[in-house]
Amino acid sequence: MIMQRQPTLLNGCAMAATAAEARFRIDHPEPKARNSRIIALDEHAAAIVRRLGHQQWRGGHFLVFDDAVLAGGGNGLAADATLRASDGSVVLLSDELDGADVVVVIATAQASATAASIIGDACALRRIMSAGLVVTGAAPVDDAVSALRPNAMVLLVLADENDIPPILTALRV
Repeated sequence: MIMQRQPTLLNGCAMAATAAEARFRIDHPEPKARNSRIIALDEHAAAIVRRLGHQQWRGGHFLVFDDAVLAGGGNGLAADATLRASDGSVVLLSDELDGADVVVVIATAQASATAASIIGDACALRRIMSAGLVVTGAAPVDDAVSALRPNAMVLLVLADENDIPPILTALRV
């Protein structure tokens, strides 16, 4: 038996909105927000993260990478880092990652490879999904992309910081 394809008619969308078609829709509650961390790697990215932190979100902590520290008193154990929260307080990356579901790292051309590596390694160790968003500007972002590529499961290069909110929404931040 040969199936013939029928063309999509102009009123196809209107037909999909009928009560008869509504019975085929998936009626499921909105998914819960994730326990997210959004971390800026450099001062230009920090300005972006501060602006994002003032918007309405379902969840998430907006932080800025501050400084690398060695765990275990400098005996060469895995590196940790200090982060600045939106209220100015200083927190440890290791503490912030406890219970986190996703980490989104935001960077610009001035991103630190060390910061990207510390955060990426910490996420990999804890099996936390990590995404890197590199916002282009006047300066080339090749170094930032190279720093994030091995340290993020997903890496996007964005032409504009206005592309970030829809991505965070899709991640259920």
